[in-house]
Amino acid sequence: MGRFNINKNISGIAVLPVILLIGGLIVEIGIAGLFISYFLNSSGFGVKISEEALSAAKSGVDDAIIKIIRNKGDTILPYPYVLNIGNNSTQVWILKDSPSIGKYEITSLGSAGPKRRKLTAVTGVDNNDEEVKVEFIREVEI
Repeated sequence: MGRFNINKNISGIAVLPVILLIGGLIVEIGIAGLFISYFLNSSGFGVKISEEALSAAKSGVDDAIIKIIRNKGDTILPYPYVLNIGNNSTQVWILKDSPSIGKYEITSLGSAGPKRRKLTAVTGVDNNDEEVKVEFIREVEI
């Protein structure tokens, strides 16, 4: 039978926990890096989608202004209509004589994925020369 050197076996046993500890730390740092990377990418992606929703809402306001220019004094759609812009869409409402006579209130709700942005605009039509003037466009909190 062979003889075992106890000092040699004890030093080998002490190395195993150190290797496992270092390996565990490396794995934890890698997982933390993946989570940080995921959250940074998803927040940037969320901002991009939100801007696409705002752009869709702006397109809805522009489309409504075109409808007002073409239909001066005629009937404007009181119900929302949907305008598709690529993969995004917007619902547009045009209210005549709101907030006062001769003015049109436009509300546009743009959607891109899970994000939604809403714009409101007021335009006026000059009765003398039928010029359409945009008084303001502002974002409304949803």
